Amino acid sequence: MYSTNEFLVEKQQRINEFLQRANLHLPENDPLFFDGSFITGQTDNPDILFIGINPGHRNWDDIESRKADTRFIDYEPEACKYIVESKEGNRFAKRVVNVVCGGDASKLEHCAETSLLSYFASPTESVVKAQIKRLPKSMQTEHEELTRFAIKEINPKHIVCIGWRTFDRFMALYNKGADAPAKKLPIHIKGNEKMMDYYARTSVDGIPLHGVRHFSTPLTHAMLNDMKAIFSEVWEEIEQR
Repeated sequence: MYSTNEFLVEKQQRINEFLQRANLHLPENDPLFFDGSFITGQTDNPDILFIGINPGHRNWDDIESRKADTRFIDYEPEACKYIVESKEGNRFAKRVVNVVCGGDASKLEHCAETSLLSYFASPTESVVKAQIKRLPKSMQTEHEELTRFAIKEINPKHIVCIGWRTFDRFMALYNKGADAPAKKLPIHIKGNEKMMDYYARTSVDGIPLHGVRHFSTPLTHAMLNDMKAIFSEVWEEIEQR
């Protein structure tokens, strides 16, 4: 039976090898991009595993830079990326710290993050989907298997899916047949403001699963404060284990 680290080392090798083969099938000006990390943070029974749809990329049009920055490296543990990004002023990462961690970035030292749709970065979800569709059918299936989430190997105490597409897709893949949980609506509605759901909770394989509206979208103070209170209770649950 593999240890968590052995599982991750092998997976990294498979990703590197897949990337090299995949780019032989893609146009020279549209290669898959991989920054060398498919998961960061504490990977053995983390307090929280954060899951996004796929890594973003801001300088997508700089093809030469994309190629130069693609990394084929052996797996090595590294700190949860939100720690570094929040220090650099990244708005999204700062929201993870402020809302989920109650402003305490040190909590992320015992958390991990990964992606659900693809480990390959792109400016939007649709871009990487289009790239994968250009690959042979057998490689499309291989990519789907490659990104399959290893719940048992990572064994997180809690899972947080960031964004409804991530949450709904996770539910469809790993909680088949379960009733969709009710999603919370804004506490206060002003004027003609559109009502937006912002939080849901259920479980998968006995692990609490949280869904949140993507932190890069507009969120009211009422939503943010309510989620802060919710995750404060989550940390109490974690500490009591």
